Amino acid sequence: MKSVRDIMKTDVVTVRLGTTVQELVRTLDDEGISGVPVLDPVGRIRGVVSRTDVIRFAAREPELPLEGAFWESISTDDGGEEGYFMSPESAAMVLPGLGLDRFTFQDLTVDEIMTPVAFTVDPEMLIWEAAEFLVRGRIHRALVIEDEKLVGIVTAFDILRVMAGDASPG
Repeated sequence: MKSVRDIMKTDVVTVRLGTTVQELVRTLDDEGISGVPVLDPVGRIRGVVSRTDVIRFAAREPELPLEGAFWESISTDDGGEEGYFMSPESAAMVLPGLGLDRFTFQDLTVDEIMTPVAFTVDPEMLIWEAAEFLVRGRIHRALVIEDEKLVGIVTAFDILRVMAGDASPG
């Protein structure tokens, strides 16, 4: 039976503490991945940061104030009310700031949004055990650690690839 070592990726993309979220997003996009380990200056794992962490941060940003906003009713032909809409005067004050451009990702670092825990597995763990580990932890990736060093990463997709019959990494 195959082990994690047989399917893990050994060329692990990482970021360092202090990396801006803007740099992180660029790295994730450039590499076509969804998350990376976060290392301290001497290379120790300090956590994991992912697209999900970025989205969670964005969702917690304070909403724009609706000062002066008001809602007008939409009347039906028979004089009844069908619903409401934001008046054009109010919408003009709110709509320009609704995009992600309102977030200052160049001032935010991965330290502030990362998950400060890294789920790790041994390279000799069997693939079915790794699958069970990922499911139990409700996680998408596990860092592969050997002799206290990061030697690879295994993802749910890597395990699915094996189940589909293509055991080649990458």
